[in-house]
Amino acid sequence: MNKTNILDQISLLDKPYIIYRSKKGFCLYTDFSKKIILTKKNITSFLKKTNQKQKKLKKTDLYVGFFGYEILNDLINVKIPKQKETNFPKGIFYKPEKIINLNEELEIGIWDSYFDIKEKI
Repeated sequence: MNKTNILDQISLLDKPYIIYRSKKGFCLYTDFSKKIILTKKNITSFLKKTNQKQKKLKKTDLYVGFFGYEILNDLINVKIPKQKETNFPKGIFYKPEKIINLNEELEIGIWDSYFDIKEKI
């Protein structure tokens, strides 16, 4: 399977996914079990929850998403003028249950909550 075929297969996934560029290729995150939309009210509890230490972490024990400027400014106590209201979230994070790594040699590593697989195409 070549790079074009892999990208075609990814685009045909019948579920949401997020792709991030990494130093060694790309990480595709999918099979999301949680969706957290950040607000001023829940940001502190979200940060505390993600900062808790667990005895044994899996590769899928993470959140993928972004902080909006308004929440970042609140966290560092920067005051900005009132902005026009948009429907864009102030921050949003997802908890993936499956991670697919694509490196430059098209070696695919798949990690999910239950098992680890590594296959070469």
